[in-house]
Amino acid sequence: MYLIDDDPKQVERLEASLNHLQPYPGNLAVNVRCADSRSYISTLLESLRILAPSFFLIDPYGHPLPLPVINRILQRNRTEVLINLMWFRINMDLGNPAAETRLNELFGDGDWRSQPFMQLHGISREKAFLEYFRSRLVCSFLLPFKIRYDIEDSQGGSRTKYYLLHASNHVKAVLLMKQVMWPLGDEEGTFDYSGESQGVLISETPTQQELQEILLRDFRGQELSFDELREKTWSLPFVEKHYRAVCAALEGKELTITRIVSKRTGIQGRDRIRFR
Repeated sequence: MYLIDDDPKQVERLEASLNHLQPYPGNLAVNVRCADSRSYISTLLESLRILAPSFFLIDPYGHPLPLPVINRILQRNRTEVLINLMWFRINMDLGNPAAETRLNELFGDGDWRSQPFMQLHGISREKAFLEYFRSRLVCSFLLPFKIRYDIEDSQGGSRTKYYLLHASNHVKAVLLMKQVMWPLGDEEGTFDYSGESQGVLISETPTQQELQEILLRDFRGQELSFDELREKTWSLPFVEKHYRAVCAALEGKELTITRIVSKRTGIQGRDRIRFR
């Protein structure tokens, strides 16, 4: 594990907070570095084994790491990136000439200045900027998790504070991330995930009926495995337990299940599902 910050005081606090976790397990090495991420990460990438599975947590704006470098990271096999995209700060800087250099560094060029979101406001600007940022990432799968201002913040209301963007190139990575993030949804709506077009939020607890309608509409007359069903609908804000509940409720009515790995009423993995 590499933990990198260019602020000596932050590094000092980090090292102090890690003390109570030591000694670390024998299979874990923790490297805390006071360094400029822009130069350190590029050097680090050269030294890492190509096939080593890697997970990068990146704050590309607070600690500048350009999108070209992030895309270089994503070109590695078995690699995932979780990007902390500080929308509230970026939104303030978009119209500030003094912040142009910082934004140029984030994107690796000045193309952002001529984008339509520069003329928009409010939620329209936010959505357009997020879509532009997503278009600049070279990855197969991207999950946007929105974090709103919470009740302890002195400002913001229901506005977006920042996004966590999970970028990956393997469907198993994106499905696992949804499983991990699901329990973090809260009743206050400060954390949520919305599918690209369904408008269902994790914090709103998507209903079985909503998923049922989507599956019956999109897969009528088709046969596929339980895993394939989840993979083909990876962008929906539902996790494995929801698919299992829907399939169980529809069995014998709208679909049939051929159990290959499950017993009796279970549904998983390579079990075949045929929609009527």
